[in-house]
Amino acid sequence: MGLQRGGSTAVCVSAVSKITVFRKKREGLMKRVHLICNAHLDPVWLWRWQEGCTEALSTFRTAEAFTEEFPDFVFNHNEAILYEWVKENEPELFARIQQKVKEGKWHIMGGWYLQPDCNMPNGESIIRNISEGHRFFEKEFGVRPTTAINFDSFGHSVGLVQILNQAGYDTYVVCRPAKAQFPFKEQDYLWKGLAGSEVLVHRSDENYNSVYGHVGKELEQFLEDTKDEPVSLYLWGVGDHGGGPSRVDLTDVTKLIKERAEELEIIHSNPEAYFKERKAAKTSYPVVEKSLNPVAEGCYTSQVRVKQKHRLLENEILVGEKMATQVELLYGTKYPKEEIHEAVRALLFSEFHDALPGSGTQQVEEDTLRLLDHGLELMSRVNCRSAIALTAGEAPIKEGSSCAFLYNPHPYPITGQFAFEVGLPKQNWDPCFYHPRASVNGEEVPTQSEMECSHFCIDWRKRVVVEATLKPCAMNRVDVWFDAIEKRPTFERISRKENFVFDNGKMRIEINPRTGLVDSWKVGDTEYLKPGSFCPVAIDGTYNSWGLWKNEPGARRAFTLLTDHEGSEFSGLYEQIEPSVRVIEDGKVRTVVEALFGWHNSKLYQRYILPKNDTHMDVEIGVYWNENDTVLKWMIPSVMERGTYYGQVMFGREALAQEGQEVVAQRWNAWTDGEKAFTAVNCGSYGSSIEDGVIGLTLLHSAGYSAADFDEKKTLHEVRHTVRMEQGERKFAFRFEAGKEELLDNVDRIAQAYNEEPYVLAFNASGAGEKKSPAILVDQANVLVSAWKKAENGEGYTLRLYESTGKDTAAVVALPFAGVTCPVSLKGFEIKTLHYDEQTKQLTEADLLD
Repeated sequence: MGLQRGGSTAVCVSAVSKITVFRKKREGLMKRVHLICNAHLDPVWLWRWQEGCTEALSTFRTAEAFTEEFPDFVFNHNEAILYEWVKENEPELFARIQQKVKEGKWHIMGGWYLQPDCNMPNGESIIRNISEGHRFFEKEFGVRPTTAINFDSFGHSVGLVQILNQAGYDTYVVCRPAKAQFPFKEQDYLWKGLAGSEVLVHRSDENYNSVYGHVGKELEQFLEDTKDEPVSLYLWGVGDHGGGPSRVDLTDVTKLIKERAEELEIIHSNPEAYFKERKAAKTSYPVVEKSLNPVAEGCYTSQVRVKQKHRLLENEILVGEKMATQVELLYGTKYPKEEIHEAVRALLFSEFHDALPGSGTQQVEEDTLRLLDHGLELMSRVNCRSAIALTAGEAPIKEGSSCAFLYNPHPYPITGQFAFEVGLPKQNWDPCFYHPRASVNGEEVPTQSEMECSHFCIDWRKRVVVEATLKPCAMNRVDVWFDAIEKRPTFERISRKENFVFDNGKMRIEINPRTGLVDSWKVGDTEYLKPGSFCPVAIDGTYNSWGLWKNEPGARRAFTLLTDHEGSEFSGLYEQIEPSVRVIEDGKVRTVVEALFGWHNSKLYQRYILPKNDTHMDVEIGVYWNENDTVLKWMIPSVMERGTYYGQVMFGREALAQEGQEVVAQRWNAWTDGEKAFTAVNCGSYGSSIEDGVIGLTLLHSAGYSAADFDEKKTLHEVRHTVRMEQGERKFAFRFEAGKEELLDNVDRIAQAYNEEPYVLAFNASGAGEKKSPAILVDQANVLVSAWKKAENGEGYTLRLYESTGKDTAAVVALPFAGVTCPVSLKGFEIKTLHYDEQTKQLTEADLLD
């Protein structure tokens, strides 16, 4: 009887306990822990994409089976590219996943095409990533997530916040930067971005994955660490190479849920459910108002060819879309949507957070370069067809001349120096040299000849450089005639006794012939640089692909000017000795000075390109690099030792650290003391630093491939030759400008025109058709066109603008070909998307993903 009575008592206690638990849950008195099971799966990293594909199939297959075996289990996954692979290769599995999504046992998380790097892609690329993912998930699953996730990205640009808001996201889950980089311990914080945007962020201090068979222990520790939180989110699942849930881990989790049921409500959940409860529990959060950086600073530079080619494809797509849109609207030629879409997908895959940052293997680097070349080839075909169509109404070549067309893709005129190649009307077999003179749109302009790309044995191909103003959104015709002169121009040697001085009346630059470096740059009477500027410096680095280098003075060694003998040998001049600082081009448009340098096993040339009627200087660098675990920086000491260092971010700009830390920016950096400004525009170089007014642009990081030492065990000590990154030839190009602080109002436009440069076509037009008005004009210099393309649904056209300086602006957008004008008001740094309906001839505000 005693046992019977004891059993009755136990039953009663159990019943009371269950009632108490039920009441606590119902009244919200019991803390809830949201378990977010996922399987972080890098499509590429230490493996190639084919293995990423097969691992996605295996992981999804396993996770789907567990949703059947464990009744309460919910699996979360993102990245449309992985689902596409499943749909293509195992359609039956894909259909089962679709059903599980309907049942709530599989949650579409994030909703992007893939998890990209979140610093280096421009804002337009991020929009395409989101759009590609959204269209896939809406079509295949009928869902549109409101919580974005980028667990493994190496930092996040502050410009991303506005994009997230306009794409329909109000919350965001990240793992980096780590908690040590924040002045608060809370994992949830409010991230404020540009133009008044904000998003609630959860920083997962437990990272995004778990160790196989250890989830039970890891979860126990998490529950202890977060006991003071009103509600918690716990990411788990084997990751990086997929895996996700395992039977042993699910069994341990199920057991733990039951064991802690009287004190905690631990549920299988999803990010949106967590944030809904989190917002209800607390409305006050710590605030962050800058980019979530730095993280893995070495990746701002690693595998620079991928970065440069990625930037090139970004530019080619943006220019190509503008050209193709104009051709369809003005001439009725069908917009090549499929080809452009395929190029965009190549771009997006290259932006994956182990591809673009350069943390993948050498095979991944080669695969990514091949994929980018695929996109570039597609766009080269698209853009050539568009350019030919845009010559409608142009007369055939005039007798005795050659002809080229320069298409300006921007809604504003561009003034500058433009180089292109054409052939002579007839091959020149006479003992003379034909020198060009040109007219642009019927007006004679300063012209010069420079060394052509080929080295053929007769005077035939011509590289022509003109100084001109190109009409906006239009083909600009260049007619070139040729006058016979005795021989190809040669140039006087630079004296070593005194600095070479270039003075065009607007700027004065001194190049030291004994060092090859710039000793002075004045605009008007104002000096901007200290002697020894543009000095290449080798810095002791690291084999770690993600890692930093030594910042001590003793770790730095400057390249020095090659002797005349060394420079001549480097240049392939075996029968003559020439100075290592020399003028290699000069004419009515510009002067080009070349300097040759060397250090250890490496050499490089720098070409200072000095326009005769401007205040900027372009510099081209060709590096022949043969160094291991070494960084190449380019040091530019400014006279401004204190000031603000800015860098371009997605649809905006940000003040960056200036105590020597490595920072990341997009197309430009700028240094200003409030009165003077010095700007650097690049073509795919993202890392830099500044300390005491000395700008350091990072060119190369010759670390090991996917070499890490986070466990404090050194790698790359195997007794064999181990290839490092960046061996061989690498090329770089920059545009520098100095002036008053007002220069910063124009730097975004300068960078856009330098990157999205005019399309050049040497062509004998047919004379058929008629010229049309420009497709688009914008009346404010600080309002830039980010995209002008066919709308995603194929109906109408998308025009995206953004304000580039942080100033509220009222602008007018005009479509002259259609007689349409549209006033647009933008807050500082605001993105605004418009939709053009060709039938109604109206421009109206539209969704970001239009």
